[in-house]
Amino acid sequence: MRTSVRSIAPRPSIGFIILPMIDVIFLLLLFFVMVSSFETTARIRIDVPQPEKSRAHAVDDSQQIVVNCEYLHPGDSGAADVHYRIGGDQPQPLETIGRRLAAARSTNPQSTVVVRADHRLPLGRVRQLLRVVESSGFERIQVSAKLQSEL
Repeated sequence: MRTSVRSIAPRPSIGFIILPMIDVIFLLLLFFVMVSSFETTARIRIDVPQPEKSRAHAVDDSQQIVVNCEYLHPGDSGAADVHYRIGGDQPQPLETIGRRLAAARSTNPQSTVVVRADHRLPLGRVRQLLRVVESSGFERIQVSAKLQSEL
């Protein structure tokens, strides 16, 4: 009879190694932070009118200055109020908007102003803003509208 002699050596334990898992978690966290978009203009709810036939074209976002005309529900006076703001900034009067646009025009003369106006606003209030933009020296002005597919 043959007997075998086995050495009894401790088996390596199969354990849970946490350090590589932590590295992977941090890499995923870093990836999602870098990829995420933090745009303040997307938070402002404005219902822009729908064009039937549009000749609009895309413009580089870094060359755009977005001016929002936000509709506020009528108060006690019965007239709807309007907030004008550049991008996601705080609402400002038209005179301040004009000064800020003139300063932006002096630093980047190739900029395009995009006006986003709520469709519930009276046209006169939007025209006031367009006059301010024009008096600031901008030649490239776009008015934003919704496409039928965005509704």
